[in-house]
Amino acid sequence: MFLFSFGTRPEIIKQFPLIQEMNSRKIPYKTLFSGQHEDLIKDFIDLIGQPDYFFENIITHGQSLNRLVSKILESSGKLLNQNTDFKVIVQGDTSTAFALALAGFQNGNDVIHVEAGLRTHNLQSPFPEEANRTLVSKLASFHFCPTQRAVDNLSTEGINKNVYLVGNTIVDSFNLISKKNLESDEIKNLVKSIDDYIVCTLHRRENRKNMEILWNELNILSESKNIIYINHPSIIEARNNLSEKIRLIEPVNYFDIVYLIENCSGVISDSGGMQEEVLSANKNILICRDTTERPETIESGFGKLIGTEINKNKEFLETKNSNAENPYGKNVSTKIVDILEEIEIQKNK
Repeated sequence: MFLFSFGTRPEIIKQFPLIQEMNSRKIPYKTLFSGQHEDLIKDFIDLIGQPDYFFENIITHGQSLNRLVSKILESSGKLLNQNTDFKVIVQGDTSTAFALALAGFQNGNDVIHVEAGLRTHNLQSPFPEEANRTLVSKLASFHFCPTQRAVDNLSTEGINKNVYLVGNTIVDSFNLISKKNLESDEIKNLVKSIDDYIVCTLHRRENRKNMEILWNELNILSESKNIIYINHPSIIEARNNLSEKIRLIEPVNYFDIVYLIENCSGVISDSGGMQEEVLSANKNILICRDTTERPETIESGFGKLIGTEINKNKEFLETKNSNAENPYGKNVSTKIVDILEEIEIQKNK
């Protein structure tokens, strides 16, 4: 029995196409929501259904990463001890992914890592994600890699068994949502009212020392460009530091984000997911980081790593790319579920 585990919005976004593919094939599975981003699950109930397992009281105000991981680890250990046949599917590099992988490993469950092998080779950037995904690779039994570089990263670390090059499920997620037309009227009206806009999101922990610099860069840019800035709940100071010319909106659901990306003229962000999503929408992105675990976006011509120098690189957003092959693949969920079916067959022999 497969157990899909997720605790944050990016994890759900990248796993719901797999869950839907499992449903279409009538393959049995269970789902676990760790509660890491408790308020975000409601947007995805229609896509994944109510989780079979839900950890409660995981998040408290001001708690440390250690406390978060320990809570998820303890709850996961209890669940897996009662379900030793679960094959635990974790995605990416969150605290949930690490805690579930560790609990599964210590309990003797197979751990399946989706989006395996991403690396910046700098444990402090992004923090704590680089450490999380590196540790999960050491604990996992099966590794689904989005690109050949990710496969090579694992090989360099001595991980060569049960490594599969499949692509990134974000390709399926973006395309599925794009076709559903589920964006809100509020966002559609906003887009209609603002011509030729740039989407901006900033939230990484390692960037918080740079926020005032980045906000000032955006304020300067807003003199010549329309900007829709999606605020992040952990960076409330943005509201007091951004120009009135910048349209600041509160966090929106994934349907609205897809719509905003599809209709924008470019993206400015430090988000990992945004670096993947822009390719599905044929948009360019200025990456406000010093490192990236997704160099394929840069190599494709759609991304540029800029640190805090937004205005020196603003012309990049106007560079047009055409007919570029998406380095993150296609029909990814089908490939992964094909392999999961084979894993199940081999385990039951």
